[in-house]
Amino acid sequence: MSEVGVTRYYHSLDDKIKTIPFADQMSFDLDQYVTDKALNGLYLTLAEEEKKIRQDPAARVTDLLKKVFGSE
Repeated sequence: MSEVGVTRYYHSLDDKIKTIPFADQMSFDLDQYVTDKALNGLYLTLAEEEKKIRQDPAARVTDLLKKVFGSE
């Protein structure tokens, strides 16, 4: 985010918002927000893949998956 300037623009905007009375309560950590959303997306993708592996024996392509999900 810092490479493309997102962090710099966010901090500039956040600094301006903090000058408004009572607005500092609305601030949040952009890096934490992006990290949380990325992890949520990762967990969703993992859940979808696990569902596919559980439902479709052909998706169990490794020996470990076959052993864990009962195809051996």
